[in-house]
Amino acid sequence: SIGTVFMTLYNIVDTYFAGKISALALAALAQTFPVYFIIIALGVGLSIGTTSLIANAIGEKKEKNASYFLAQSIILSILVAVVVTTLGINLGPYIIAAMNKNIITLNLSMEYLNIIFLGCIFVFIQMSVNSSLSAIGDTRSNMNVLIFTFFLNILLNPLFIFGYGIIPAMGIKGIALSTVVCQFFGTL
Repeated sequence: SIGTVFMTLYNIVDTYFAGKISALALAALAQTFPVYFIIIALGVGLSIGTTSLIANAIGEKKEKNASYFLAQSIILSILVAVVVTTLGINLGPYIIAAMNKNIITLNLSMEYLNIIFLGCIFVFIQMSVNSSLSAIGDTRSNMNVLIFTFFLNILLNPLFIFGYGIIPAMGIKGIALSTVVCQFFGTL
């Protein structure tokens, strides 16, 4: 539950910083949430299935099978990420345009989503690896990762949005990059 709270707060932080960019950036980010939640739902589905398979294998004292299930889950995560990225980049503008015809908001939404689509591999792999931890009863590790990446996101958002030193100001792309970097570290 605590991990889920921090996952939700993650989106609130992104929304807060999008509002600091502009009202259009905030609108663009808001209209990407349904697409982003589909990505999360796919990851959760993979994770639940993997947790069940690994937990059953461990319960049957078939640790080797559990290892295979984890490896297969990671491979499946990579394949799903490739499909989601390809479909998302190609169909994303049509999905966003169905919600809002404003070309400025559409472009901002796609600047954000294209980076999210490219980084969704980390979401899927992280959820697969977490499923193996959940299967053995370790729910604290993922909670700690979510808390850490939440605070990392708070630090990276303004850095990537507004720039500092050698890091250029990226606007809404900075929000997406912050998210992907946090997910990368969460996967590690």
